[in-house]
Amino acid sequence: MALICGHDAPAYGLPLCEHIRTATAVPLDHYVHYTGRGVERQRICGICRHEAATAVSAAVCEVCFDATEGSSLGVLGRPQAIDASRPVPGMVQTTQLPAEAGPVLDIAPTEHGFLLLCDDGRILRWDTDAQTCAEAARSTVTVPADAKPWGGHEQGLRLHASRDGAFAAVVVDHGRTGEVIDLSTGAVTLSLENDGYYSHTVPFSLAFVEHAGRTVVLHRKVWSVIEAVDAATGAQVSRIPMTEAHTAWAGYFHGALHLSPAGTRIASDAWWWQPVGRPFAWSLERWLTQGEDAWTEGTDRWELPGCDDHWNRPVAWLDEEHLVLGGLGDDEQELVPGARVFLLGRESGESTLREIATFGGPDGRFFASDGLLFSSSQAGLEIWDPTSGSRLGRLAGFRPTHHDLARRELVELSAIGLRRWSTAHVER
Repeated sequence: MALICGHDAPAYGLPLCEHIRTATAVPLDHYVHYTGRGVERQRICGICRHEAATAVSAAVCEVCFDATEGSSLGVLGRPQAIDASRPVPGMVQTTQLPAEAGPVLDIAPTEHGFLLLCDDGRILRWDTDAQTCAEAARSTVTVPADAKPWGGHEQGLRLHASRDGAFAAVVVDHGRTGEVIDLSTGAVTLSLENDGYYSHTVPFSLAFVEHAGRTVVLHRKVWSVIEAVDAATGAQVSRIPMTEAHTAWAGYFHGALHLSPAGTRIASDAWWWQPVGRPFAWSLERWLTQGEDAWTEGTDRWELPGCDDHWNRPVAWLDEEHLVLGGLGDDEQELVPGARVFLLGRESGESTLREIATFGGPDGRFFASDGLLFSSSQAGLEIWDPTSGSRLGRLAGFRPTHHDLARRELVELSAIGLRRWSTAHVER
């Protein structure tokens, strides 16, 4: 059956208002209009803007859709948010920081408590249960005096830690330098410095993983290369190939690294020239076992949908196969709060990607625990069912910055201490 454009072809893109469909002179600039029915949206022109609620749109074929492509004027309306809120169990508890810490720049939860990065470079090992605090090491990493913000992102020090708390890394986010420290000795085992090529556009790529009985640190040394090295010795374990022959890996500016809960997969919030956010994920086991040679035979790798001019976005793993990506829209000008849930699978030996849920509402940082999605924004914490897209509850004023996996808590670093809330009692 022919579409309204008269062509017998599959519908393509968003439905268009009649003025855009029938424009003959030049393509009309457009708004993306969310109708309020789920995540349904359409493209409407400036004429229809004032009557958006009653604007009539229809689907066209790919050729006709591309022929109408004008510039984006922004977004009208918002996706429907399903509110099924109920009382949230538990209270937000505040634990005061140790007096000897002074100003704390960042924290890193471990299996045995917290690591604190103080503004004088000290790294403290803090056991909140035993109420003990001791200096473990000192970092010499500093933010360059001439550092300038980019896109609202200021360079600042960030603390990472291995799960067992044996190793820490201090890096300059949206910068070039860092170091890995063995906390049993306080010695620097690896000095980190990337090539500086557009490094100011992304957080410093770093993650600790466990493999074959040792701690491995992943980091970006060259803009398009992630290396894996032994945290204790600095010896290379593996790397993403640098040769152009591996075209599937070429051209990515690697950003924040997001490790799955069991550590079997990792996602890079990367971007691609001419700048398009292009997050992708890959399996760790084969890569860390076989090294760079693993790529000559292919591997598990999933490329997620891109977004023009936008990256540094919320990312969270629900489990080893389900990844949540923040924001609805494929252009920064048209991005609205929401979440997209993807199943990263395999069929007949090939990697498959399937979007299994899309819903509006979640904004800010993303965390996941026990099959639930948590979003932390200026308004506070919101709890979401990632299957139905329903909001299950809110904690106003609580804005967690870290996820303590060992104690199943979301944690907010504040000026007076740690504000902590347990996810353990929340039910779907």
